[in-house]
Amino acid sequence: MKEEHPQGSNMGYDIPKWPKTRFGEAEQRMCSLAQPDFSDKLKEIKRRFYDRDFDGIFLDPANLPVYTAQYVPRRALCYYEIFSTAELQSILRECPQIYCLGAGSGSELVGISAASCIALDGIDTNNLKRQVVIHSQDYTDWSSILDSLSSAVRYKWKLDNQHIDYRFSMGNLLDMTSEIEQHISSAGLVTAMFIFNELFADKTNAMKFVKTMVKCLRPGACFLLVDSAGSFSSVKVGGRNYMSYMFFDSLGQFFEPVLSDDSRWFRHAPGLEYPLSIENMRYFIRLYRRK
Repeated sequence: MKEEHPQGSNMGYDIPKWPKTRFGEAEQRMCSLAQPDFSDKLKEIKRRFYDRDFDGIFLDPANLPVYTAQYVPRRALCYYEIFSTAELQSILRECPQIYCLGAGSGSELVGISAASCIALDGIDTNNLKRQVVIHSQDYTDWSSILDSLSSAVRYKWKLDNQHIDYRFSMGNLLDMTSEIEQHISSAGLVTAMFIFNELFADKTNAMKFVKTMVKCLRPGACFLLVDSAGSFSSVKVGGRNYMSYMFFDSLGQFFEPVLSDDSRWFRHAPGLEYPLSIENMRYFIRLYRRK
């Protein structure tokens, strides 16, 4: 990850420099959301993750700010790094509508917003035909947390409605609706980052999701799949274990691979300041373009 980016933008962005030693205001606000019984709730969340009891985590409103404070910072930093790659920067410069599945906690909002500052830096505001739209989707109500994060991001990085638009909608990917299908069809980029394991807790409906992506993603649009590179992302089907990305890799007649890596490390910068521990993370990445 680069530490410096060119200045002199016509848009006047305060380009994020996260690899320095301090988090920005948005990340600090995550920690301020934590509850007084933070440690106890975090232990309970980790236990439920181990048991793959995702409803037990996300359907309890008291868990949401704790989850945000603990997990969103490292993922937001990781997503910033991912969206700073040439392939994703090229997409961001097109000012697409980005439909982020399972993104209620705000990692995508913060990370993609930061990377958008780089992609749009130097572009005359008057020449922008449309905004970057970051549409966060989830099956429980994260609206208060997303509102807090988006306000901090806009203030810190000087992003107004002319540059970027934030949206949120609720819906269950395991109970696909025409509304979700329409959002997928309208998007230039659909992301599924660290949600596939939750989807495959119900394998039948998860395979319906794969079929929906094939059916609804429009030709030329992209699909970004990111998840843990470890055994937690393996799925047992017919007595064999498969990494979750293999399901989309096998659909070459529908998806053209643009970016592919079975194992990458995100390592945060030494001396990074945040009140909670920020862990490194290993992930796989797939970026597909619909044929």
